[in-house]
Amino acid sequence: MTKIVITGSHLTPALALTEQLPANWRAYELGEDDSPRFRRYDWWGSALGLFKLPGLVWKTTSKLQLIKPAVVVSFGGYSAVPVCLAAWWLKLPLLIHEQTFGVGLATKITSRLASQVAISWQSSRGYFSAKKTVLTGNPVRKAILNLTRSPRPVILITGGHQGSLVINQAIGPILHRLLKRFTVYHQYGLSQPEELTHPRYHAQRWFNTQELARIYSKAQLVVGRAGINTVTELAYLKLPAVLIPLPYTQRGEQLRNALYLKSLGLAVILPQAKLTPGNLHQAIIRANSKLPRNPKVNFPARRVATAAQSLYQLVAKLRRDV
Repeated sequence: MTKIVITGSHLTPALALTEQLPANWRAYELGEDDSPRFRRYDWWGSALGLFKLPGLVWKTTSKLQLIKPAVVVSFGGYSAVPVCLAAWWLKLPLLIHEQTFGVGLATKITSRLASQVAISWQSSRGYFSAKKTVLTGNPVRKAILNLTRSPRPVILITGGHQGSLVINQAIGPILHRLLKRFTVYHQYGLSQPEELTHPRYHAQRWFNTQELARIYSKAQLVVGRAGINTVTELAYLKLPAVLIPLPYTQRGEQLRNALYLKSLGLAVILPQAKLTPGNLHQAIIRANSKLPRNPKVNFPARRVATAAQSLYQLVAKLRRDV
């Protein structure tokens, strides 16, 4: 049995990788939620958080020694930092995958410890050592890669894995108007939306991969944040969207993602500062009427389609016999 430890806060590419693992491989998820959060705009807070780091690394080292993984794979985020440090301390092979167009701060820190760095976009190449950087693309789950699109008057509203309170609050007052024209699927996450019983309104805290694939297959429009994994899926599927980028992300990361999708002709951007029920309704109607249904998108779809397999091949080459 080959054991692999997966760490980091980006769930969907990690799931795409696990789908590629052979039957005699076992994946363990490991991360430290109370790891210090490194923020470029809060160096004092980040410095104070460093006092917790040695203890977390020690605890994580013990967990890795019990698991005895052949390789550790990080998908970024503050929770992965102690795991990456512990893997380096134990001299375990460490592969880091960067999803964004640039580099996340945690990945920038831990990449120096990595055996290899996999990137999703050419624009990230300059942030890492050329000798250990490989362009794989951003992995997408099989169910989404393989779906057949047949758009209908369907809207998916989502705020990412945790949901978005501000999007839910803006959607509530306009739901009745939307339901006159659309079937609405609403992933509301951690914040409870307005209670509404309607045959064309389907609200869940989360949609699993298979449910999301079914919704994507018939969705005419998506309303949500602009995380890089969502944007990758939308671009691959050529699925139009109204994007409300999360403010205060590292170096305006979500705005950059949204602008990329807009450059492909697939997005209307509504800044959160201008998010009101009326403005959101106007953006939805404008996007639904003006964004093309079958756009010619200059997007590396082939690379995305093979990204998970490319990432697995790197993992297989790095694994250590234990």
